[in-house]
Amino acid sequence: MLKRGFVFGIKFLFSRNKRIHATGIWRHLGDDPKFVSAKQKDIFTDCLDDRRHSSDLKWSFRPIDTATSFKQVTPRTPEEIKQHVMNSDRVKYTVEQVSLEMHLPIDEVVEQASSIVDEMAHNLRMGAIRGFSFFLIKIFKQLYRRIYVNEEGIEKIRSTMKEYPILLMPTHRSYMDFLLMSYIFYSYDLPMPVIAAAMDFMGMKFFGWLLRNSGAFYIRRSFGDDQLYWAVFTEYVQTQICNGDHPIEFFVEGTRSRTSKSYPPRFGMLYASLEPYFKSHINDIMIVPASISYDRILEETLYAYELLGVPKPKESASGLLKARSILQEDFGNIHIHFGEPLSLRQYMDGKVDRSAHNLAPRYIASLTSEEQLHLQVLGHQIILQHLKNMIICPWSLVAAVLMQCNGGVSVRHIVKEVEWLKRQASNLGARIDWPGNENADAVIRASLLLHKNIVTVTSDDVVELLQMTLPATSAKQDQLMTSAAQTLLLSLYRNQLLHVFVRVAMISLSINSCPFDSIQLDDLFEKYSFLEKLLCKDFIFLPGNTKKDFDNSLAMLTHGCGVIVENNQVLIKKSVNKYTTFFSQMFEPFLLGYWIVCRYLLSMSPGVNGKPLARPPKVMAKEAQLLSAQLLRDGIIKYHEVLSLDMMNNALLALYNMGAVKKEKRQGITYKFPNMIPLSKITDDLAKFIEVPPLPSVSINVDTKTVTINAKL
Repeated sequence: MLKRGFVFGIKFLFSRNKRIHATGIWRHLGDDPKFVSAKQKDIFTDCLDDRRHSSDLKWSFRPIDTATSFKQVTPRTPEEIKQHVMNSDRVKYTVEQVSLEMHLPIDEVVEQASSIVDEMAHNLRMGAIRGFSFFLIKIFKQLYRRIYVNEEGIEKIRSTMKEYPILLMPTHRSYMDFLLMSYIFYSYDLPMPVIAAAMDFMGMKFFGWLLRNSGAFYIRRSFGDDQLYWAVFTEYVQTQICNGDHPIEFFVEGTRSRTSKSYPPRFGMLYASLEPYFKSHINDIMIVPASISYDRILEETLYAYELLGVPKPKESASGLLKARSILQEDFGNIHIHFGEPLSLRQYMDGKVDRSAHNLAPRYIASLTSEEQLHLQVLGHQIILQHLKNMIICPWSLVAAVLMQCNGGVSVRHIVKEVEWLKRQASNLGARIDWPGNENADAVIRASLLLHKNIVTVTSDDVVELLQMTLPATSAKQDQLMTSAAQTLLLSLYRNQLLHVFVRVAMISLSINSCPFDSIQLDDLFEKYSFLEKLLCKDFIFLPGNTKKDFDNSLAMLTHGCGVIVENNQVLIKKSVNKYTTFFSQMFEPFLLGYWIVCRYLLSMSPGVNGKPLARPPKVMAKEAQLLSAQLLRDGIIKYHEVLSLDMMNNALLALYNMGAVKKEKRQGITYKFPNMIPLSKITDDLAKFIEVPPLPSVSINVDTKTVTINAKL
């Protein structure tokens, strides 16, 4: 089976390679510095360059230097790792507990545990990896111009992993992420990572098997209260960390970002991976954040549809083969930045007392609440490190400008605005991939060409968005949803820039919306704190760092953006300018979307007990989206971004954290309902930052997909 599938893939790629090499537009641009940067660029090196000039077969099947393995490792086969898990004190103890609680024979529970570990475990084999690497390199060379890597980061990993076990934590914005990590490690003769992968991939014929044999171990998206699964999972991860079998790779965000913004960290895998340090099983663990920046995202169109509620296609081998037409397209460059390895021991020095775990068996006691709080901060710091090292492509700047323009806009105007925005982003610490020897017009036209599936340049040199067609799996074609898909596709790239501006924008929103001549700094900080709490699911803020972030952002605005502070207050008329206006307008759609969610929640009809009827969060998000759609159709609002289900869900999560939404469980299913008093206050506070339409009363029927606004607007 492996041989037949592998041979088919090679034949297909070679035939595709010949056709694209002859006709593909980016091949003709390959030597033009206006379109492709050099092999060496700043701190980056193109790791695809050598593959374009030598044999892929020899490279894939070359001898591998394994001298960089963890010095304390005891070599084990995948089967021996599974046996260790089944024989561990943790799993034996849990088997006994489950047997007692569920009144099941021990043998039956042992069989369940064995089935879990068989389903979960990787089966890493170098033969499969070599074959897969040959397959991958063909794909990468077809899809991408260059894959840039900071080799200094690679060398730090090489030296670090000899002394300590490694946790590799990349950003997660594409299915390509984990393939790229494995390719880079194989390319630089580093020990192959084993990767926490979702169960979705396991069901893919051949590819699920190939991924497992290339180091993927499959875990459920949610374990719930399944004690046995938790025990097997925890032991499986921890034994490989303590023994140093392989670097462990997982995505601290938990899932792919469909918006190109980073998600807040998930803590289950983080807790399980780092627990051995707190229980003194191991002296230290090194964490390596990796930032992966794409000029063009492979799943861009699918993401736009998913955000509107179009179901995600199920991962399958047939779907993968049907998607092979993308090999004819150009996806530009990738930048991969490996951050400074972070020592958990140094990070926790003086913060916790590990002896607290000495009084109980180490396989029973869990992390203390104090340890969990420190790891939650660490999770946020890792994602902030991701964002700091992201490389922003020129198209992100172009997208940000286009998002604030109604209708077509001339290339000349875009060039002017992009150059201004680039200066602001650079001043705020953004790393922008901008060729130093090219003028702005050439760089921007190259970006427009790369994204010709999104925009077109007319004969009058005006940039216009292209029309999109909703997939066949969606309902009938809807002009509103078609326009929204265009906007959300463009927003994917604008969003890559938002983390740079979010803090100065939260201050700018307060300044631009202030009805008075001045605002006290204490009042400004209070407004900033409110917005941070509200937007904490859409953007990443370090817990406990609010005042410092505020002070730094205000300093940036006063030193470089014309904001005037005198006598501990901001002078409004002198401070409202192009900077504060542009920054505010980038984030107004989020506040409007959150306000619409609030108004939807306030419109929910009460039940027999007087409180609003509880609904599942997904139903709530869909109903809020219906209200947004009606307001757009009636011309009452203009931002199509408010149709994003991601925005609706983040708003509900933030409102729950702020006490404006409550939840309850029924038969294991979560239901939510509004808490009217705090919700009303938040709704009123939001309306102080942006212009909102009068919306006295609304009724929504999700079954008939109708919205009735019971008042003249």
